[in-house]
Amino acid sequence: MKPVSTAAQMRELDRRIIEDLGLPGIALMEIASRGVAEAIRDHHHEQAARGVIVVCGGGNNGGDGYGAARWLAAWGYPVRVMHLAEISTGDAGIMRAVCAEMGVPEARSLDDCGLLVDAIFGTGLSRAVGGRFLDVIGDLAAHPAEVVAVDIPSGLSADTGAVLGACAPAVTTVTFGRLKAGLLAEPGAELCGAIEVVDIGLQASDPSGLQIAEVPEEGDLRWPARSASAHKKSSGHLLVVAGSRAMSGAAILACRGALAAGVGLVSLLTPRGARLAGLPPEVMVIDGGAGDVLTMPDLDLSTFTGLAVGPGLGGGHPLSAGLLASLVRVWSDGIPAVFDADALVAASGSPTGPRVITPHAGEAARLLSITPEAVQADRFAAATQLASDRTALLKGRNTLVATPGRLTSVNPTGGPTLATGGSGDVLCGVIGALLARGVPAHEAAQLAAWVHGAAADRLADRRSHGWVASDIADAIAESIGEL
Repeated sequence: MKPVSTAAQMRELDRRIIEDLGLPGIALMEIASRGVAEAIRDHHHEQAARGVIVVCGGGNNGGDGYGAARWLAAWGYPVRVMHLAEISTGDAGIMRAVCAEMGVPEARSLDDCGLLVDAIFGTGLSRAVGGRFLDVIGDLAAHPAEVVAVDIPSGLSADTGAVLGACAPAVTTVTFGRLKAGLLAEPGAELCGAIEVVDIGLQASDPSGLQIAEVPEEGDLRWPARSASAHKKSSGHLLVVAGSRAMSGAAILACRGALAAGVGLVSLLTPRGARLAGLPPEVMVIDGGAGDVLTMPDLDLSTFTGLAVGPGLGGGHPLSAGLLASLVRVWSDGIPAVFDADALVAASGSPTGPRVITPHAGEAARLLSITPEAVQADRFAAATQLASDRTALLKGRNTLVATPGRLTSVNPTGGPTLATGGSGDVLCGVIGALLARGVPAHEAAQLAAWVHGAAADRLADRRSHGWVASDIADAIAESIGEL
């Protein structure tokens, strides 16, 4: 797992290793600055060979920039530094003085070059950029050369990913020690480009685990295996409560996602008016009334081991009072369940069994009584609020999975291929299948997000456009095979 920390946590990690362990801060700066230079050499050699301008602020981020400039100059790259402060003190002052002693020339403006290095502000920025800094960041953004950011793009909040006045988009961000939350939330995730983490030895000072989240890697996740003696009933029985005449496809896609995830049996409760021509023949259908929207029958839910509730239920309209009341009762039942889409309005009160909710930003805003913009402004905080007594999967770039008492999980798979109608219905079915198979709620959401996104990535590798949700469902099984 890759740890994710806040700016305050990073400062504390630095303090522990410098003050408690006695390692001079300039030693950390030297490791960090060499990491920046190596990333430039390894990934941007051609651009750097045409000339590099390193724009340095007056603090430690500027010190990292001066150090990187020194390494690049030693390796023969034509490099210049642009000073945004009259003097630099402390470790940054030492790095600046060494650059001067080496004869690294000064750049007085952002003129012709092949690569720009943004070393103006680090993770400590807490207010809007102004004055000359605002102008220089604007010049960086407007310059034709690509930008490599040191630790974090200047002007970006390290905790929320919000832009504090101005921010120049980077093609690569070389960050130190750990991922920062702001690099994983929009618009930070879009502005930081590719992320490279340089290990500067902070783990030596972190016995208590100062982090707010983690990013799983492929080797961290394990798909639940079936035993040699498994049979259909021992592999779970999922009830999918979904669909309407207007949105029959949502129910079908949820069922396809569930089957791909290996649940033993799938039953679909849907109104008789739903059009089910594309429903897999393996799915058993339960009559949910004669109309075009569901009428909840009196079912013995104890015959099922998991529930997936919501895709397409309202047919584009608010749920009827009767159906809403029925779903509220289902929510309070002890059977593991995922509530999605139209059923999210029924996810109220303290459940007695494992629960997962799967809102996108707009749905999360309604649940939290805030605006979608407020959700996106601090996705980590929103996910934590949504997970008051349940697991919340907050959809979007770098989907978040939050559960009380657990580190928030940041899903690294998926991309624009998922931005198609019905992909969330497939995800709902996969989560439901895992719950029905006995996987705990947090792990079910985490695994489902991974394989769902990995399926989209697999398709995108073949071509960039034209995929639909049913294609994602078809690719789920191969993504599971990777785990």
